Amino acid sequence: MTILCDLDGVIYRGGQAVPGVPDALERLSAASRSLFFITNNSTRTPEATAEKISLLTGVEISGSQVLTSGMAAMTLLEQGDGPVLVVGEDGLRSEVSSAGFDMTDDPALAGAVVVGLLRSLSYDIIRDAMLAVRNGARFIATNDDSTFPTEHGLAPGCGAIVAAIAVSADATPEVAGKPNTAMRDLIRSRVDGEVWVIGDRLDTDIAMAIAEPGWRSVLVLTGITSRIEADAASGVDLVAADFSEAVDLVLRHPQPS
Repeated sequence: MTILCDLDGVIYRGGQAVPGVPDALERLSAASRSLFFITNNSTRTPEATAEKISLLTGVEISGSQVLTSGMAAMTLLEQGDGPVLVVGEDGLRSEVSSAGFDMTDDPALAGAVVVGLLRSLSYDIIRDAMLAVRNGARFIATNDDSTFPTEHGLAPGCGAIVAAIAVSADATPEVAGKPNTAMRDLIRSRVDGEVWVIGDRLDTDIAMAIAEPGWRSVLVLTGITSRIEADAASGVDLVAADFSEAVDLVLRHPQPS
């Protein structure tokens, strides 16, 4: 059994771990379940993301256990798409560099625009990305999440940035992250067999599980989705108050013989 776990709103909110998460991670480890963290947040590298999880929970996590939307976006880029104009933070820029692409801030030179969450966004950055797309550059979004949960409540997500560029460029992006094919293919390259998805978003985590035959899902209520929305949703296998309860439900589920 492999468990695919979302991060923002499930494991932590901003700089605070969700209560009960450390013990739940220890229970998964003791049960010898394969665990991956699947995030649409491209601001950190997998290694930095693993460090954050470890710091907040006290449970040692490896960068090899983390798959990000930035990684999925790189699977969409093709030879000849560079140089890349990156709208994003260090994690996304690192993925672009590791994939072997040069980067540029000049919209006239860009062969592709790759957009992730950027908390220092400015009008000029939106303008340059728009100009690059209007000049014919490929338009790739790591994800189109409208918001993400923090310890202070909801914050604008990558989708808000993508929307500004899309409207001004009159273009539709290719989207890499959950629940889209690029992310599912990336996951499939790492895991097989029985899969459970634990997440807080119907439109990403649960939709991803629904799209893959044989994948099951647990929706948790510590992030984006309310109890009323969960009760009205279709396609969700199980609903849990939080990650700790989700882990208990998955561990009680019989594994295929």
